[in-house]
Amino acid sequence: MFVAFWMLLLLAGCSPPSTPAPTPQPTAPQAVGPLRAEFAADLDALPAAPRYAIDLDVNPAAARVTGQQQVRYTNAEEVPLEELYLRLFPNTPAYGGAMTVTHLLLDGQPVTPTAELGGSALRLDLEPALAPGAVVTLSMNFTVSVSAGGGLGYAQLALIDGVMSLANVYPLIPVYDDEGWNVEVAPPYGDAVYSDCGFYTVRVSAPPTETLVASGSCSVPAQGQWSCVAAPVRDFALVLRAGYWRESRVVDGVTVNSYAYPDDEEGGRLVLQVAADAVAAYTDLFGPYPYAELDVVETGTRAGGIEYPGLVVISDQLYGGGNRLEWVVAHEVAHQWWYGVVGNDQVDEPWLDEALAQYSTLLYYEATYGAETAASIVERDFVQAHQSLVATRQDRAVGLPVSAYDQPLYSSVVYRKGPLYFHALRGEVGDELFFDIMRTYYRRNRYGIATPESFLAAVQIVTGDAHEGLYEEWILGAANP
Repeated sequence: MFVAFWMLLLLAGCSPPSTPAPTPQPTAPQAVGPLRAEFAADLDALPAAPRYAIDLDVNPAAARVTGQQQVRYTNAEEVPLEELYLRLFPNTPAYGGAMTVTHLLLDGQPVTPTAELGGSALRLDLEPALAPGAVVTLSMNFTVSVSAGGGLGYAQLALIDGVMSLANVYPLIPVYDDEGWNVEVAPPYGDAVYSDCGFYTVRVSAPPTETLVASGSCSVPAQGQWSCVAAPVRDFALVLRAGYWRESRVVDGVTVNSYAYPDDEEGGRLVLQVAADAVAAYTDLFGPYPYAELDVVETGTRAGGIEYPGLVVISDQLYGGGNRLEWVVAHEVAHQWWYGVVGNDQVDEPWLDEALAQYSTLLYYEATYGAETAASIVERDFVQAHQSLVATRQDRAVGLPVSAYDQPLYSSVVYRKGPLYFHALRGEVGDELFFDIMRTYYRRNRYGIATPESFLAAVQIVTGDAHEGLYEEWILGAANP
């Protein structure tokens, strides 16, 4: 997510069923996805990935979504799981909506979950425990009320001026790792989702006057019906608006689509140019984007931009053009590599995608405008910003959870100081080894969950030295702890 960094540049529930209902029967999950042909074999490399089959009925007039969902979940851990969690992100303050889940079935049998974290998490106790390699199927109905303007966050779930933004509008299984189930409520000024890659088959019903843009690839609409597939992706998002303008371009085998309001065509064309150039630059520097398409969409988000798998939303406040728009688009496209293909814990280790996406944006500028322009950006927006933190005794370690910072400090430390770690590493090992590190990190962690140790391992593999001194200085250290 572009957490209002462009502003810094300017400034230098669950409810039990009340009546019986039929078991939901959405489209069966399918092990297919909108990958480019040369990456089709990647689907076979993820046999334990969750399989989501979702039916969504979207009613913009009522700001409401009703749905049915079936999830096939495999225990890919080395330990038995005594419980399973569902995240209901609309029930968090940052999303500002309301989700209810009813008629929840576990392997066809009714189950009563326990609501936690203000109804934003449902715990399903498993008896017996789910053994490693074992599979369970969940079925459920759900409804979501969408507010005008969203909650405390960035209007990622909102109906604003006819644009319906639907991020995480379905129950999602979070990551289980060495800390257990990751279900904490994230601060409203950071990213909330920490999830494994999954396979999605989604059917959407909406008024036929709407234009649908979604993660993955969707069929040509027929009487207000769309069929979408997305795999392997970390979550699924969609946007609807009547009368989007669209223009497309193919770059390196990827169809890049720009969707804008009809009176913002000029901004939409600039967005398309920047997104296409960014895809080309990042493909060359890091490795290929494996999906067939990438959508960049104008919405009323209160962030500069927000990333989703195969889908980027950009604030309509930026479509007048200028440097802010270009930077935000290049940053969000970088997230398709760092967060999308290579995942990480965005709540507890946000630097691993945000600081890297920021440095990747710098690399886009270097590729597009030359080394001199890039050097001036480093000095003005990163070095001087960090010096200001030190001078005002606000310097903090970069490698902290989002909750360790207030909102301004989060942006200053993670987005402005964080890129200096990658810049220092590049200066120490040289360009050839640095970009070999980036390609190695990308290749080794594709569709997985990366950690700081994963990045250091790539440094070690390429250079024979993890250069931990730089990591300790820039990520773990602070002049004013």
